[in-house]
Amino acid sequence: MTLETIAALVGIGATIMAALLWLIRAQVAMLREFKPNGGASARDQWTRTEADVREIRRRLDDHIDNHHRT
Repeated sequence: MTLETIAALVGIGATIMAALLWLIRAQVAMLREFKPNGGASARDQWTRTEADVREIRRRLDDHIDNHHRT
């Protein structure tokens, strides 16, 4: 093998390793979003939205029930 071939293979290997490291870090960061952390994660926002929707649904049901009674 020539020196150029070895250098090219090392470059390709380093690029592949860097890409794999980036993918692992991105995956870990994404998984972190689905664990509650006190308010900032996507999971916490989803939980708040779900609670808000339940409250709106309860209020709407109460409103409809009040109109049916009159």
